[in-house]
Amino acid sequence: MIYDFIIVSILLLLAYFGSYALYHKNFINKAVHIRLWNILILFTFLVSAGTGFTLLGLVEYGLALPVSQVFLYWHIKLGIAMFWIALFHIHSYWKSSKVRKIPDRLQNKEREGKY
Repeated sequence: MIYDFIIVSILLLLAYFGSYALYHKNFINKAVHIRLWNILILFTFLVSAGTGFTLLGLVEYGLALPVSQVFLYWHIKLGIAMFWIALFHIHSYWKSSKVRKIPDRLQNKEREGKY
C-alpha cells in the first residue's frame, strides 16, 4: 500500500499556513484558527483510534478480513495527519503560555485576604 506521506504533508502544511495567514492578516481571529485545528486533531484522533481498536480486535480474535487492509490504510494515513496537526497544535500554543503578571490592585487584595 502507498500512504502518500508527501501529499498529505504538503496539503496539511498549505492548509495550516493558509489559516495562519488569515489569522495573521486579521481575516479570522486566533480563536477560530485554533478551534479549526483542535477539531481536526480530535477528528483524526477519533478515526485513527477507532480503526486501531478495530484492527486490534480483529487480530485478537484471529480474523483476517478484507476490510482489515482498508482500516490499516486509514489508520496510518490519519496517523500521518495527526502528526502534523499535533505540531500545528504545539505551534499555536507555544507563545500563549507566557506567565502574566497579576495587576497590583489584585495583588494587594490577595495580600489583605479580600480576593
